[in-house]
Amino acid sequence: MLCNGRADLCDLRYNQVTYPGTHNSASYSLKYDCELSTQTCLETKTVCQAQAQNCTMGWETRCSKMSNTCLDRLPDWMHWLCGAFTSTCEATEQFCLGWEDICTSSLEVCTLWGSACLGVIPDWAITCLWENQPDHTITQQLAAGIRFLDLGTCLTNNNTQAVMCHGNGITRAIGVPLDDVLTQIATFYNANPNEVITVEFNEYDGDVNLISQTIVQKVLQYFTLPSGQLMMYPRTSTTQTWPTLRQMITANQRLMIFMGDTYYPIPDPKPTWANQKDMWKQDGFAYTNQDSQPVQLNQSYYDWCNQGPPTDGSFIKWQQIDINMAILEDDIVASVKKGQVPELCIGPLAIQTNSAMLDALGSYCYTRWPYWFRVRVNDYWEGDVFKVANQFNDLNVARVKAGDPITPF
Repeated sequence: MLCNGRADLCDLRYNQVTYPGTHNSASYSLKYDCELSTQTCLETKTVCQAQAQNCTMGWETRCSKMSNTCLDRLPDWMHWLCGAFTSTCEATEQFCLGWEDICTSSLEVCTLWGSACLGVIPDWAITCLWENQPDHTITQQLAAGIRFLDLGTCLTNNNTQAVMCHGNGITRAIGVPLDDVLTQIATFYNANPNEVITVEFNEYDGDVNLISQTIVQKVLQYFTLPSGQLMMYPRTSTTQTWPTLRQMITANQRLMIFMGDTYYPIPDPKPTWANQKDMWKQDGFAYTNQDSQPVQLNQSYYDWCNQGPPTDGSFIKWQQIDINMAILEDDIVASVKKGQVPELCIGPLAIQTNSAMLDALGSYCYTRWPYWFRVRVNDYWEGDVFKVANQFNDLNVARVKAGDPITPF
């Protein structure tokens, strides 16, 4: 019997195996969220109404408020209007209501932006700034051997649809619907009965209560058998021993679900298949989140690995190598102002780190902590994520055979 492609992994517990993974796994086929940015712009209409109310509150303060607000609200080429407002400061309340009309009409630029938005965003911006797995669907990733998927979820269409996304608020890009991703996972799952898959619902943007409800509903919809059996592996307590891959495969409960902050809003009693990720796993991003360049990431990992686990007997979380790179903000701003592509984009940064540096990190870090749960990268096809995960699993197998439990439970 092969378990995740290897016979020697079958009798290792789920938490004794190292999984190759992708960061922002569904960050492909993205587009800038023009709908949200337009909506955010239009919502400032309420600011205009508040300004009109302030206008009527007192003659003495009205002039300066109107003049300052006018300069702040209108583009430079319309500042001539501000002088006219100031010179008629002694006007009646009708003038204040007139200001509301002028202020609101200036928001027509929001509507114009909405219609031109996608055409304004340069072609390079999406692949350079947002897409972590460009042109590689979930189906392709699973077929290649990725066994850990990281899904960021947003709400669109007035909170009625869950989609994949990268970023937050008006800086986010959105992709395929959650239904599309879960369909791809379910199709692979059913066609490959000896494969164990891990899905983490971590980052989100929108109403966390609605997103959590949607995730639970969709997981149950796509991964419940006609008999009513769940395809997700359930754990009834935090002290329950994690199953072996063989047990998960034999039970046909080969899907392990982890959730970040989306876990807490789930009503009690929470599903036994939903695991809170921070209880078990130490994200590499927790101590590398300030790193933007390969040399910084490299140093942060070496420092962390040198530190080693605590010696006070406290629970040691599963360690994770997360090669998640960022682009320097100053480089982005300067480049966009000039209409140029930044000197470094996500893809080239991934290529710099996924091979030689990943190999070096693996060789150095593995022996300094009890257990490494995953190796996760951007642009997974560029580099050695599968090589490093297999090397880790060779060591995992040897240690378990020698009687080392590696992790509790």
